[in-house]
Amino acid sequence: MINFQMAKNKNNSLSQFPPLVFNVFKPARMTSYDVIRHFKRNLPAGFGKIGHFGTLDPFACGVMLIGIGGAARLNEYIHDMLPKTYLAIGKLGIETPTGDYESEIIQRDESLYLKREIASFSSEFIEERLREKFMGDYLQAPHKYSASKFLGRNMHQWAREGIEVKKEPVLRHIYDIQVVKYKFPYLSVRVTVSSGTYVRTLFNHMSNELGTIGSLVALVREKIGDISSHDGLKRPLWPHEKNLDVIKHGIRIDDVLPFDKIHLNGSQITSFKCGAFLRPENLNFERIKENFSSKLFWILDEEKNLMGMGHHSFPNEIRPKINFHLEVQDETSFHHGLK
Repeated sequence: MINFQMAKNKNNSLSQFPPLVFNVFKPARMTSYDVIRHFKRNLPAGFGKIGHFGTLDPFACGVMLIGIGGAARLNEYIHDMLPKTYLAIGKLGIETPTGDYESEIIQRDESLYLKREIASFSSEFIEERLREKFMGDYLQAPHKYSASKFLGRNMHQWAREGIEVKKEPVLRHIYDIQVVKYKFPYLSVRVTVSSGTYVRTLFNHMSNELGTIGSLVALVREKIGDISSHDGLKRPLWPHEKNLDVIKHGIRIDDVLPFDKIHLNGSQITSFKCGAFLRPENLNFERIKENFSSKLFWILDEEKNLMGMGHHSFPNEIRPKINFHLEVQDETSFHHGLK
């Protein structure tokens, strides 16, 4: 059982749960906000703030992480630090405005090169070529049909009004590319990418590298960090009428973000709660994952309750960055930007 400290919200009611994350399997043809709305209406009372850590397009399915309580404010860390793995299934030789099957085909490649040469490529050849071109740092401009912001509005809103907004390319990173299956004209590719990478755009660029055009017909987000879609809560297991066992199905936020841990004793606990800095030489460190972060640490008490986050601000100081016991929580949902 997870023990935790309850925090009062603005109405002086008690928050019932520690900072937790739900690994939810979002089905296709449902928006990310639809999922958040369902959980907000059906979770047991006292869950605090609720939010998701990276939107999935309506046509896509797979991992969607939902945070409650103090976990909801960790969006920037999950977004910036955890890579995402996708299975992208696309069709070569066609192009749509949105880069997926949900809009009309505006261009077809009728060339002999597509039908004779590209059709005869082996999976091994395609994988080698794509890895050579795209692995590592990769510049990508947000897709015009995306939720990237421009003047306070999503780019897809501008595009649907006939106004095309062009934004400068942003540096992303491609960690891995695997060709899962190639049966012309359909190409299935598994990619692990930094957050903020638009896989629709990446697949189009991959198609261009092969000498043609291409758009997605399906997209599955398989992993965020080490959280897998295979373990995601399928829709029949989503909460209904406030019946979900939150502790059983929730994941501790310190199991999602594998920062090293610091275990405090009595006087150190008091110092952390009061916002005082701690001396590293006096602390009990627990190594979790090599090279994940040298600056941020989870802070736990003697019973392994998660108290908050500390950061290495100076060589001889670790200061509080987040104090979960000071969280002011309510049941107002918020919405993170699309990724």
